[in-house]
Order: sequence, then C-alpha cells, then structure tokens
Amino acid sequence: MKIATSPQVLYYHIVADKFPDIYPHGISVSNFFKQLKQLQRQGYSIRSLTEILSAPGRFSGKDLALTFDDGFAVNYPVLMYLAKEYNLKPTLFLIGKCIDNQEIAWNHKLLLMPHYCPAEKISAVIDKYVPGANLKTFFSRITMKTKDEIINAVWKEVMPFSESAYLKKFKPYLSYNQLSSLHKAGVEFGLHSWSHPDFSRLTYLEAYTELDLCLQKMEELSLPCKRFFAYPYGRPASDEIETKLIKNMRLTATFGISYKIGDNRFPYSRWQRTNMEGRKLTNREQFLIMPWLRSIKALRYNFQ
Repeated sequence: MKIATSPQVLYYHIVADKFPDIYPHGISVSNFFKQLKQLQRQGYSIRSLTEILSAPGRFSGKDLALTFDDGFAVNYPVLMYLAKEYNLKPTLFLIGKCIDNQEIAWNHKLLLMPHYCPAEKISAVIDKYVPGANLKTFFSRITMKTKDEIINAVWKEVMPFSESAYLKKFKPYLSYNQLSSLHKAGVEFGLHSWSHPDFSRLTYLEAYTELDLCLQKMEELSLPCKRFFAYPYGRPASDEIETKLIKNMRLTATFGISYKIGDNRFPYSRWQRTNMEGRKLTNREQFLIMPWLRSIKALRYNFQ
C-alpha cells in the first residue's frame, strides 16, 4: 500500500533582523530566504492556501503554503517583498483585537512585561490575583474567562506606561493601511481568534464568540477574510466543538500543530502546520518528520 503525501503548511511569527520585545522570537530575514531557496532547489512549489484547499487531490507533498501568525508589523517589508517580487501569496492569521493596534493580546503582555519589570515582582503581583501562580505558571493556572481582566490588572501594577501609550509609540501590529496594501498585493487573511485564548479550554459558545468577533472586526474594516482558522498555540478545541465551529462558522479549514487521524488529507478540513522559525536542525526535523508521521497514521487507519 502506497503512503500518500499531502501539501505542507508552514508557519512563522516573526521574520526580521531585529525582534520586537512584544514577541522576541522568530527567524532572520536572511535565514528565511535561505529556507525558501533551499526548498525551491529541492523541487518544492509554494502555493497560496486558497489554491491548495480549493483543488483537492491536485497537490502533493512537494507543495507548500506560507502562513504568518498574530499580524506583527515588523513582517510588513518581507510580506510585501514576497507578494511583489516573488509573486507569492502567504496567509496572515490575525488576532481581531490587535488589528490596527487597538489592544495588546494577553500572551504578548506576558512576553513584554519582563523587559520592563523584574520577573520576581511580576510573579508577586500575579500571586495576588491567582494564588500560587507566578510568571512561569500563569498560563496554565489562569482561566480563559479571566485572563484579560487579570493580566490587565497586573500590567497596571508593574508596567511604567499604559497599554495605549505602548501601542501609540511602538505600533507592534499591522495597521489598517498596511493590511489594505498587503491585500492589494495578494496576501490573504485568516482568523486567529479575537483574544488568543487556548481553545482546548473553551466552551462551544466561548469558541464561537472568539471567531465571530474576529470576523466582525475584519468585516467592519472591509478586510476580506478567508474562512481559515489557525488555533492559538496550535491547541485545538474538542472534536465535538470543532465540528460545530466548522459548520456554524462555515470554516474551510482549521489549523493546529499536532498529529491526529486524517490530518492534512482531503476532503478532511483539519490541517496541521509546521513551525519553521526554530534552529536549522529543528526545522529540518519538523519539516521531514511531521508529514511522515501523518502518512504512517493514514496508512494504519486506512486513510487514502
């Protein structure tokens, strides 16, 4: 029995030579383009998500799609260059509340705080609101219902400036004008939720509201949005909730980063992505091993 291969979806957060303090992780511009050139030399073709998802069975493991999460402004030059010089159409998965620098996502606030305040002080303040929690354990101890309220309270106690002052000065997210320019250049937009929660810890109503608010924001700004949804942190909702979301939000596909039966196979709508912003060896392992594991699962469970 032949093991079939399907297209891979690669994802990045930051492609820049200087990473912003709001998200100090990513890949340099030179290494990013080295990746692309190496992949193209090895016979891979880069497609848009729309192209891949609209033509089931037409593409193979030699076809790739590029995606970027969160909507950071520092990616703007690279995205425009990809669209104009390479004629590529990456997909941006946007956080609704962050579009046009309206608010900072709660997880980005957690990354930002240690740049301006000692971790010990932050942990002490966190402990006031979530007894027993600290900076390292806050994510797992906080409930998704209270995450924004509590992180905002912590911010006010430890940060030397307001959220609005930071946004006004640094403008970490793509502006409306930048997003409009990217759209005109062919870049696609997808959903990455309203507030970047962990969907594995949400009820159906909470999950639906997250997607609905994000979609409403994009419609309000007249930003065309594909019905693609990338799970924050790559953590999917339960199968029951995901099935309802796909139906009621009319989602074309959802994207995580795990391994499940039927992943990345047509006509299934569940897809998994590969992180390519780590070290060279890690990227290579992810790129080669993940599709192999999916193929083995498909073979074992007779998915063809």
